[in-house]
Amino acid sequence: MTLTRQLFAGISLAFIALLIGMEAIYVSSARSNLERQLDAHANETATSLALSLGARAAALDPSLLNIMINPVFDRGHFASIEVRSAGGEPLFGRALAGADSGVPSWFAALVPLEGPSGEALISAGWKQLGRVIVRVHPGYAYRQLYETALATLLWLGLLFALALVLVRYHLSGILKPLHDIEQAALAISNRNFVSIGVAPRARELLRVTAAMNSLSAKIRDAIAQESGRAERLRKEAFEDALTGQLNRRGFEHSVAAKLEDGAEVFSGALALAALSGLEEVNRLFGMARGDEILKRLADALVVPGAHAAAVTGRWQGPTLVALIPNIAPPAALAWAEGLCSEFAARLREEGLPASVVLSIGLAHFSAPSVALAQLAPVAEGALGQALKKGGAVLASAPSGAPASSRDLRGEIESALRDGRVTLLGQKVAAVADRSILQLEILGSLSDSDGKAIPAGTFVPVANQHGLLAALDTKVTGLVLRALARLDSLPASVSLNVSMQSIGDAAFRAALGELLGANKALAKRLTFEITGYAASRSPGLTRGFAAELQRYAARVALDNFDIDRDSIAIVHELMPAYIKLSPAFTQQIGAREDLRFIIEALVRMLRPLEIPLIAQGVEDAGAIAVLAELGVSGYQGYACGRPEPLPLI
Repeated sequence: MTLTRQLFAGISLAFIALLIGMEAIYVSSARSNLERQLDAHANETATSLALSLGARAAALDPSLLNIMINPVFDRGHFASIEVRSAGGEPLFGRALAGADSGVPSWFAALVPLEGPSGEALISAGWKQLGRVIVRVHPGYAYRQLYETALATLLWLGLLFALALVLVRYHLSGILKPLHDIEQAALAISNRNFVSIGVAPRARELLRVTAAMNSLSAKIRDAIAQESGRAERLRKEAFEDALTGQLNRRGFEHSVAAKLEDGAEVFSGALALAALSGLEEVNRLFGMARGDEILKRLADALVVPGAHAAAVTGRWQGPTLVALIPNIAPPAALAWAEGLCSEFAARLREEGLPASVVLSIGLAHFSAPSVALAQLAPVAEGALGQALKKGGAVLASAPSGAPASSRDLRGEIESALRDGRVTLLGQKVAAVADRSILQLEILGSLSDSDGKAIPAGTFVPVANQHGLLAALDTKVTGLVLRALARLDSLPASVSLNVSMQSIGDAAFRAALGELLGANKALAKRLTFEITGYAASRSPGLTRGFAAELQRYAARVALDNFDIDRDSIAIVHELMPAYIKLSPAFTQQIGAREDLRFIIEALVRMLRPLEIPLIAQGVEDAGAIAVLAELGVSGYQGYACGRPEPLPLI
């Protein structure tokens, strides 16, 4: 029950008790007054009759008594009038038989009202003739008392109702800020450190509001300071001061994180853009002008046409680099040639020497898995040709031999259709005590011959042909079946979901049906989205997370790379945990700057209660470093290789 209702109920009970008390006091007082009036009436009537009878006769004759007493009895509210002789013998009497008081029996029992009696001597001179005894009937008094009690109760009830309305209105005004305080408290418990905008009139509530606002502000400031510290460290380690883009080390680190996730980047092109002739610009116009031209080229690479997801940076000297994911070779070459011609035209318009020329070498890749070390020599070779002939040159990076001559798309479709999907589980352990935190479940496909298809092979193809939604739906259903039948699984289980699936309405509907039918199991699930994909589609990610909350399932960020967009999505999404890109772990022992960045990220996440988990941990030596940095968990071969789950 809300505080307003509790207060209102308490005040109502107090008002009811007060009403009952006032009614009881009034009825008791009225009854006392009526009893005194009845007693006086009885004595006055007896005295009056005694005087009248004594003045009219020297003896008490029954006929005289009848004439004198009957009119009095009929006119009044008497239970009986009796005349007795001086010796006590009854001479005359009238009594009211079977008279109804006219009030409910419960009222007469609750408020007893006795009829008093009056007595007077009948005297003729000095001679006592007898005495008169008058008993008053309380019926009339009962009716008056009952009607008065009802009228009083009605008026008190109306006043009570009016008072309750006023009290309710007053309480609503005083306690209205409690709703905002409650919502703020819930938001803070959900790691959303908001401030309360209202100022309560009650001093106690005002102090509570001020304390909560102060607490939220301090935590927000601490998080902002750590976010800023992490951003400063990232800039110092990974950004080029001149262009504002990534330096070579930062570019290599970021690209490694992107290429490790074949579900989102399955093809693309590495472009090296070199400006020749800058030495002459520096000699004629000064180095500031040369730096300006290089900066403009870097800005032109940031949004290469429709491919806004490109990763750009400075390779070396006047050579810049861009990785354009998921682009076809013709589109990549057209983009490069268009950029060369547009940039050259702008340079000529500004009167710069004709020797200043932009050349671009591209290395296109479509292999299931590729590394930057494989792409860079190809792109450098293409750039060398471009510098000789001008413009742009496209070369293809060496790709791995296909697994077989069969149609891989058809194999994926038949595997999904025929149920050739198995589950692999890899443990995630706590850094502190090596206890198991969760189990990440991966889906594996088998071909028609029963041989496993490597995930690095089928995931990019499934992405290209829009099959990831069907794959994620199948894996989710199998995971729920495993949770229902295998008691050995940890309480927390995670599985990956692609942004292609999240954007598919049919997948969202199917997932809602699965989770709705397994609500008890759904709360054990955490769906991992890559930090790269989540930061590029924040609205879609937030909507997906909100849908999962209906079933108590959670969202986490996987393969997390530290950049502006990724840090921003953390505050918006408030994930269950964050898994760092393996690129951090692989170099954490040798790179002090990476350790500083991870430590700043841990300090930023701690007030938000978001654990940080390292991926790709292959030796026990890295675990000690992770513990020093405050990382919560780790995943990799040091924790165990992925193992097939028992058949279900």
